[in-house]
Amino acid sequence: MAASVTCKLHPGHSLTRHHYGGEEGHACVCALCERIIAGAGYRCGECGGFDAHEACLSLPMRVAFVGHPAHELTLSLLTASRWCDACRVASHAGRCVYRCVACDFDVHARCTSLLDGEQQHGRKRGVARRVGKAALRMGLFGLRVADAVTGGFGSPVIEVIETALNL
Repeated sequence: MAASVTCKLHPGHSLTRHHYGGEEGHACVCALCERIIAGAGYRCGECGGFDAHEACLSLPMRVAFVGHPAHELTLSLLTASRWCDACRVASHAGRCVYRCVACDFDVHARCTSLLDGEQQHGRKRGVARRVGKAALRMGLFGLRVADAVTGGFGSPVIEVIETALNL
């Protein structure tokens, strides 16, 4: 891509090519996919309030989405916080989502099939599931310790919980 580009979602300002180091504390988030930018991307040099992955600037303005077959969705810059109807995670003003205004339906670009597998929320959801399961195991370990200290009154209940959660 060129050293300077325009974006329909950030009108009136041009975006200049920028290298994002991804340093801790200085990480920038892509306004389009809401993932941290590392490497090549584009930044608004005028307001500093819009950063984007190079690849995300190629996202289509309108898409069909299987989770909302009634209408096409339009890529829109948010002026207020909204919840993604696919993953239930909020996006804030200055970020972009695909929207159906008629149905009040919003979905992140990362929740569509437009982005590669690493950028989609499915990978993040798998990590969250593993972390959640580990936390449950730790909690049950704590219950087992408490059970041993108190004489074993809760053992049958703990076993039922472990069986129900497939831990």
